[in-house]
Amino acid sequence: MTSPRSPLIIGAGPAGLTAALELMNRGVTPRLYEASAEVGGLARTPTDGDWRIDPGGHRFFTRNEDIMDLWKCLLPHDQWLVVGRRSAMLVGGYYVRYPLLGRDLLTQMGYRRGLRGLSSLAWSRLKRNFRLNDRDENFRQWGVGEFGRHWYEMFFDGYVRKTWLTEPEHLTSDWANQRIKPIGWRRSHDSDPASRDVFRYPRLGPGQLWEAAAGTLAHNGVVPRLNSPVTKLGFDGATWTLELADGDTATGDAVFSSMPLRLLVDALEPAPPKHIRAVAAALRHRSLITVAVGVDTRRDIPFNWVYTPGKDFHCGRIQNYRRWSNDLAPRDFDGAFLGFEYFIAPNGDLWNADDEHLTELVTQDLRTLGLGGAAVARVMIVRCEFAYPIYDPVRDRSVVRIRDYLRQQYPSLYPMGRNGMHHYDNQDHAMLSAMRSVGRAFGENVDPWQVNTDIGYHEYGLLRK
Repeated sequence: MTSPRSPLIIGAGPAGLTAALELMNRGVTPRLYEASAEVGGLARTPTDGDWRIDPGGHRFFTRNEDIMDLWKCLLPHDQWLVVGRRSAMLVGGYYVRYPLLGRDLLTQMGYRRGLRGLSSLAWSRLKRNFRLNDRDENFRQWGVGEFGRHWYEMFFDGYVRKTWLTEPEHLTSDWANQRIKPIGWRRSHDSDPASRDVFRYPRLGPGQLWEAAAGTLAHNGVVPRLNSPVTKLGFDGATWTLELADGDTATGDAVFSSMPLRLLVDALEPAPPKHIRAVAAALRHRSLITVAVGVDTRRDIPFNWVYTPGKDFHCGRIQNYRRWSNDLAPRDFDGAFLGFEYFIAPNGDLWNADDEHLTELVTQDLRTLGLGGAAVARVMIVRCEFAYPIYDPVRDRSVVRIRDYLRQQYPSLYPMGRNGMHHYDNQDHAMLSAMRSVGRAFGENVDPWQVNTDIGYHEYGLLRK
């Protein structure tokens, strides 16, 4: 039996594709519009021949059984790898494991530095005990209280300035509580406690999963329309009309949107009140440019991610793709395959830089890494404009005002996902917000805005083999 519902979905990233799958499972045929030429959003896997890039580093972990079951249904078991998370901070020539381990901090860079850091931590913890309200902390206050001034400035202050493009005092501590694990002090017989933190990963990169999702939809008659940015959303009280950049239109009775929240508000017609448009326009993102480089030297950096907080690197983080999956590089390639991540403001100077300039920049970072003499086999550049929502002090209040206005004026409009809700979500959170948005459209008592609101660290999850 054909459903009379006619929903429209904006965005074919994890949230948009999950919403489409959920609607399809409920007997509804949505129409799906994606601004770019690929599905997957930031979690896509751009390719150049047999070279594949993961532009962000996507670990697949979740605490939600439904999400895990969906992942397993979309990709067969033999296409999943189980990868141990190994990350490090590269500081002063030392690879300091991250999450930070107490014994490394006390010994790896010399006992004098270790004792200085420990005394700084003790003093900061003592002062924090007399603080009345930690929830109002900015990132710097949180970091100094959690790690002590010495270790905070060594590992996090420069990294935040470089990757979030702002002063640490201008960021809230909310995302840090969720993303940054405290120092591990417990002694373990395992020589590397971090190796027990494992996650799933598609053999051909994260985009393999989302391409499989798009394939499942296409098999059931739902084909995402690519290169179709939505420029206007008109609503007459009953029917939605989407206007696309090429002039085409589409009508439906509901809209599920993962486009950036401020762009959604700006595209609504009739236009929302001035104060709503003002708070939406103030929402900020950081963009990401990933420059992937294959070099002929087999440099076995034993980490998936290497964070580079110091000023000697232009990039904020380096990915070691061979630690994710050997199939991201050609089978006959025996060198190092690295991804250098540059975090910038949308439309900033670096965003508009040409490939020649970016190649020169990554060459300097290769030299700093000790690979300046290596022959370069391949360079790939991927740009992501709206990669990460920024958590400034007014974000929470602004998002709540926009959310409440949209719920009151447009009950059949459902923002979802990282950009749609301007919330720093992992893939599973984006998917869960999409599932709950669809459930809410069907009258269920669920709230997609309550996804990923835990205060504490959450980057461990369910792993079933």
